[in-house]
Amino acid sequence: MRKLSAAFLVLVVSLTGQFAEADSETAPPFEQILKIDVHAHVFEDIPVFAEMMNRINLRIVNICVRGNNLAIMRLMEERAESIHNHYPQQFYFASTFDLTKRNEPDYAEQVTAWLDKSFEAGAVMTKIWKEVGMEMKTPTGEYLMPDDPVFDPVYKHLTMRGKPLLAHLAEPVAAWLPLDPESVHYGYYSANPEWHVYGREGFPSHATILAARDRILEKHPDLIFIGAHCGSMSHDVDEIAKRLDRYPNFYVEVSARTRDLSRQPAEKVRNFFIKYQDRIMYGTDLGRWPERDGSPGDNQQVRFTKNAEKMYRNDYKYYAGAGKVGMGGKEADCLNLPQQVLEKFYHKNAQRLIPGLAD
Repeated sequence: MRKLSAAFLVLVVSLTGQFAEADSETAPPFEQILKIDVHAHVFEDIPVFAEMMNRINLRIVNICVRGNNLAIMRLMEERAESIHNHYPQQFYFASTFDLTKRNEPDYAEQVTAWLDKSFEAGAVMTKIWKEVGMEMKTPTGEYLMPDDPVFDPVYKHLTMRGKPLLAHLAEPVAAWLPLDPESVHYGYYSANPEWHVYGREGFPSHATILAARDRILEKHPDLIFIGAHCGSMSHDVDEIAKRLDRYPNFYVEVSARTRDLSRQPAEKVRNFFIKYQDRIMYGTDLGRWPERDGSPGDNQQVRFTKNAEKMYRNDYKYYAGAGKVGMGGKEADCLNLPQQVLEKFYHKNAQRLIPGLAD
C-alpha cells in the first residue's frame, strides 16, 4: 500500500475538521522542539514540574515583579535565584528593581548596583511592571510614566550591560472598556478590579502609556526592549506591526495573550508571525506562588504540573498544528507555522536576544 504524503494528510485534516498536532513537513513533534517560556512566575521548587520540563524539552525564565513592594521583590528574587541554582539548565530568571527610592539623589547608583548584583547571581534580563504608568505617582501627583527621566540611567545601564528590558507597560485595551463577558480578559478584570480602569476620571489612557513606552524606544535605540504580553497591543497584530516597523530594537513575547491572537483571523496572524519571525518570542505567564495559591503539597504540585503541560501542548497545537483547536472556551483555527518560524518563536529568538539562554 502506497504511503500517504504529509501534504495529503493535512488536506484530509482540513476537510474533516479534525486536528493534526503538526504537519510533519513544517513542524517537529511537540517534544522535539526546544521551548523557552520567556515569561513565567513559578516561585516554588516542584520536582515533578522539573521532571515534566525535561521530558517535554522546556526551559523557563522566571520573572520578578513589584518594584514598589520591596518585601515581595526580594522574596521573588531569592526564590528565583535558588530555583535557578537548583536547576541551572531549566530555570532562568529576570530581576526587577526598586521603585520606592526613586526620589532619592543617589537612586541611579542604588539601582545599577542592585542590577549588577542580580546579573552576577544569574539574572538574564530585567523587568519593569505596569505599576509604572498605572499605579505610582510623582511628587507633584501625576502618574509616573515609564519615560520619566528618573529611569534614563537604568535604561542606559541595561544598554551598556547588554541586558534586555522586559516591559509590561499598560494593559490590554479591554482594561479601558466596559466589562464584557465575551472578552478573553473578563475573568481577570472581574477578579482584579484594581486593574480595570474603565470610567476612572484622570486615569492615563492606553494610548498615553504606550506613547511614553515609544519614547523610551526612541531615546534608547540600542536597548533591547521586549514588550511583554504583545506589548499590550494584543487586540490587533497590525498595531504591533506598526511598532516593529518603526523601532528596530522592539521585540514582543506572547505571554497570556495567545487567546487574544486566536480571536483574530488566522491568516492575518500567521502572516504577521512569518513577516516578523525574528521579533516574536514564546511565553505563557504561567504562575505558581505558594503565598497566593496555597501551601505546597504533592497532590497540588502534580495537578499544577498536569495543567501546565496541557497548556503547553495546547499552545503548540495552535501555533504548529492544522485544523481547529480549543482556545479559551472557543474554537480557533490553528496557524500551522513553518518549522523555521516555530524554531525562532520557541527558542532561537530568545537565545539570540537574551544573553545566558544560548546553549
